[in-house]
Amino acid sequence: MKVISFCILSLPLLALSWRSLFNPKTHGLYRFFVWECILWLAIQNYRYLIVEKFDLQQLISSALMIASLWFVLSAVFIMRKKGRVSKQRGDHTLFGFEKTTVLVESGIFKHVRHPMYSSLLFLAWGILLRNIEVTLLIVALIATCSGIFAASMEEKENIEYFGESYRHYTQKTKKFIPYVI
Repeated sequence: MKVISFCILSLPLLALSWRSLFNPKTHGLYRFFVWECILWLAIQNYRYLIVEKFDLQQLISSALMIASLWFVLSAVFIMRKKGRVSKQRGDHTLFGFEKTTVLVESGIFKHVRHPMYSSLLFLAWGILLRNIEVTLLIVALIATCSGIFAASMEEKENIEYFGESYRHYTQKTKKFIPYVI
């Protein structure tokens, strides 16, 4: 039943990602793998998502999931406010909100270059910590590697589009976690 659920729930992710699935030079391919890993973790650990006991592991899990929500909402809010989306960016593999023509360096982007990938990674590890199993740990590691690849690909795309201003931005911000990494 879990495999069937995974396959059915993967269909919308495939629909969202189809433009970049066969292009290893775009961040969308690797983001798709992160989404798939998170979906697998959620399906495997769904019965543990509601906490019945409060120990350190569950508290860390909850903190990661709350941080995940905060990072993605903050990123979406500031991108919509400052990003200036335009069809000028003709890359068909980008989602509409990704076609920003202004480098956003305020809000959460003042501290982290990839808050949406941070959000996905926090979510993956938060779900894993609800009930750790070796196979799920491997899935979380794959999600992490895929997220790092996605961010690296996106950085190349951003350098290509924004040029030296993006290079300068990378020197004054962290990639995923403010003040850490």
